[in-house]
This record gives sequence, structure tokens and C-alpha cells, in this order.
Amino acid sequence: MTRTDDSRLATIRSLLAKAESTPYSEEAEAFTAKATALMARYSIDQALLWAADTAQHAEPVERRLVVHRPFTAQKAVLVNQVATALRCRAVRLGREPGAPQEWISIVGFADDVDLVEELVTSLLVQMATAMNGAEPAMRQRPSDTASWRRSFMMGFIDVISHRLVEQQRDALADAERERTRPGAAAQSATSTALVLAERDDRVEAATRARFPRLRTSRVGGGSSSHGRRAGTSAGHAADLGGRRLPPRRELGQRSG
Repeated sequence: MTRTDDSRLATIRSLLAKAESTPYSEEAEAFTAKATALMARYSIDQALLWAADTAQHAEPVERRLVVHRPFTAQKAVLVNQVATALRCRAVRLGREPGAPQEWISIVGFADDVDLVEELVTSLLVQMATAMNGAEPAMRQRPSDTASWRRSFMMGFIDVISHRLVEQQRDALADAERERTRPGAAAQSATSTALVLAERDDRVEAATRARFPRLRTSRVGGGSSSHGRRAGTSAGHAADLGGRRLPPRRELGQRSG
């Protein structure tokens, strides 16, 4: 990693620290917006550096994360959406009967996998905190409460997914404008989109090689419209840069 990269990552961490410490929501949002924009662009720039190093192309890696009960299915959806937005693949590996956690494999280039792990860790904590704060004070039947929470989580996840896609799209457009600007040092014959497409193909091939019998599954979203609205609102307010909390409180990892 270059000194420029080190400086940029330090700037991201500084912006996030300011966002987390300020008591003013508008100020926090501004700090977070800048930090997450830098994160998205950092990911693309790492891909461009990879494309330029044709002699020693890094290959996708696998990392296994663990999510804890309850609602492991909904948490797995969050992991999948974050991984997809950051150009990785997520594969649910399931859990042993009676085990309190579930393993999920993340396949992608190392820099992107790092971002997935950090962001998922943060969002799991934020989602749990927001859900506990928004849950109706009047306790319902356990089945109703569970449905409300599932609905909350899926609303939260939907918004997070859309926000991440928009950030990546904006970062890609910015990178391509820089590449094609007359006289730009980064100008080349290969578009940024083609570089990312090549990496996507390699990640997909690596995933299929590791897991040749993949299949899709559906996850229940709950039936509470109130929970869905509350989760959507919390998703809009979430910090996509990630809070620096100890990752194994909500998310563990194991190298694959």
C-alpha cells in the first residue's frame, strides 16, 4: 500500500471519528457522507491499481464470518447485500444443529473483503441499537414481536442496499470522468467499468470453484408494516462508514 493510500485511510478514520463524536446530526451526516464517498472511491482505485499490475495480479480470497442468533437469516441478507454492493459474493454455510451462530463465506479481493467485514460489523451493531430503540413500548405476543423485528430488519437492509449501490455508482462515474479527462495521468484505453467487470468475473469464478452447488433461498421479511417503516427510517440514518467497535461482539471471522 502506498503512502497516499495510508493518508486517505487515515482521513476516512478521522472523518468517522468526528461523525461519531459530534452531538449535531447535520454535522455528523456531513462527516459521514465524505468518509463513505472516500471509501467507495478507495475501492475503485484499488481495482485500477490491480489492473495496472499485470505481472502480479492478486486473486480473490475467502473469509468466513459468523453471525449470531437470533434472526440469523435476516442478518445473512444484510451480509449478502453489503458484499454484493462491494463486489464480493456471500455464501451461507449454515450452522450445526443447536449452535447459536451461522457461518457465512465472503469471496472477493482482499481490500473489498476487508471493507465488507468492517461495514457489516458496524451495521449489525447499528441495526440492533436502532431496533431496540424503536420497538413499541407495549409488549405484544412473542410471535408479533418477532414479526415486527423481522420487518424492521428487512426495511433497514433495503435502504442500506440502495444507499451503497448509489455510492458505488457515483464513485464509478467520478473515476471514469477523471480517466477520460484530457491530459489526465490516469487516462488509459481500458474503462473503469471493464476493470471492475473483469474482477467481478474472477470473483464469480472463484466462488463457483469453492462452492459448485450453490442455490438461492428466500428469507421471511415479517408482516409488520410499522416495523418495516421503522427499519426504513433507521436505514436512512445509519452510518455507512462503520463505527470502530470490537468486531467479535456481533461478527466473528475465520480464514478459509
